[in-house]
Amino acid sequence: MENTLANGSNIFKLKWKFFTFRIVSYFSFLLIPVYVQKGLELKPLALAFLMSLYILFIVSQWFLLGKEIDHRLKIYFRVNSSIDRVVYRLFLGMFFFILLFNLVSFLGSKWVYNSYWITWAVLGLFYSWPTRGKIIQESVSSNFGEFKFLDRFEKTLVALILLMFVFSVPELPPQANVDLLKLYFDPLEKIGNPFWNFMIVNYYPFKTYPGLFRLAWSLHFYIVGLGLFLLVFYAFLRFFVSRRLSLLGVFALVSSWSFSKTLTHNIEFSFLTTYSLIWIWTLLWVTKSSTYRAGLFLGLVSYWGALINQSYAVLVFFQIGLLYFFFLKDRTSWYKRQLLRYALFGIILTLLHLFSHSDLLQPLHSLDFSFITNAGREIDRKGFFVLGVFGIVIAVFRTYFKKPAIMKDFQMEKHSLNIVILSYLIFIGFSIVWDNSLVSGFGTMWALAFLSLLPLELIFQSIARLRSKRNMIYVVYILICLLDSHFEGRVKLFVKIFNS
Repeated sequence: MENTLANGSNIFKLKWKFFTFRIVSYFSFLLIPVYVQKGLELKPLALAFLMSLYILFIVSQWFLLGKEIDHRLKIYFRVNSSIDRVVYRLFLGMFFFILLFNLVSFLGSKWVYNSYWITWAVLGLFYSWPTRGKIIQESVSSNFGEFKFLDRFEKTLVALILLMFVFSVPELPPQANVDLLKLYFDPLEKIGNPFWNFMIVNYYPFKTYPGLFRLAWSLHFYIVGLGLFLLVFYAFLRFFVSRRLSLLGVFALVSSWSFSKTLTHNIEFSFLTTYSLIWIWTLLWVTKSSTYRAGLFLGLVSYWGALINQSYAVLVFFQIGLLYFFFLKDRTSWYKRQLLRYALFGIILTLLHLFSHSDLLQPLHSLDFSFITNAGREIDRKGFFVLGVFGIVIAVFRTYFKKPAIMKDFQMEKHSLNIVILSYLIFIGFSIVWDNSLVSGFGTMWALAFLSLLPLELIFQSIARLRSKRNMIYVVYILICLLDSHFEGRVKLFVKIFNS
């Protein structure tokens, strides 16, 4: 295709084909709110399917916006895996949509509605307009190249992950208006108003239809909140273990009975507890990216944390301090100053949110060591997580001590492990005196799933030449995760939700 474009032959045909495909597919998804409003008599499962497609369409636009921001600001970076690029651009696009829709929310109701459609129409025309660069550059799907060469075990595991995720959808809130939905999803009132403004504008076409609005918000919290969490977890695992074990780690997490129970009991709490992973992955990505322009994303991640829990705003000081004095100590002072300069936009937003809450010190409490109880409960519910005990020993010895004989051939990057260990120790200290949501719920589950993979990685590296034995071990642990997943309970809940 590049040669064709270079020679100038058939360029009009290529551009027309590109434009037609993009414009038709874009507006077909964009008009889903219109289809849904006219099909209110559809079955709940069909409505949920259409709403899920619409949410995935919106998420794809976040990716394209993130890609465009990279292009305009000339942000070029290294990645550990192709999924790092996907995660980074999804979050970057979402952050800028949050800022944009908060500006739109200041308008009157009629103008908000008009601005919503104008925004998406303009973006659709922009993304669809055929240029040589857009035709040559990669599509969204090409960024998942890591999944093009999966073997049979890995394909099966991906299918099981998707199946488990679909049937783990939590119950919908009762029919309610916007204020009651806010109270349902945020009973402790920790989420900031800018997030709710974004949610209202993002699904504004459904606002006059309470049932659809409720469905949109519920699926957003699940698909975006937990779906991105699993994607970040996979990207995080790829810093340490192979693709095969990374998929096993995601499956161990999503198949945990606690995954479903935590969502059922408190979806807002589930949403808050995912931030610890995003925070650590951001540190790993910034140190790996080799560009000071990554500071823009660093600052916006801090702002995102402040939005979903005002007490998380304090973490920006730890994040900047760790990067400046420890994790980037091999970089020049000029590089670190440039990183801070790019991060300044997000840091200012974070500090404004921090100082706008005079009740920020209220979460301070007496010493709380409940994270130990939480970890014990998760291990009790998921037998696979028992390996995490051995994983702690492996991680500590690999990072801070001379490797014993059994680990002499064990290869894992010390710097990345050090980032994870120090960051999680900060979370533990934060939970003891301030807010324990960082090491509760999913904050505990992802850590145990990660640690449980380290003994398997040690074994797999030791028997690297014995492929059949590795496959047998892999299958055994897939079955272990599957057997205690309570899949039948998830299916019953799923049927109950969409048959009511």
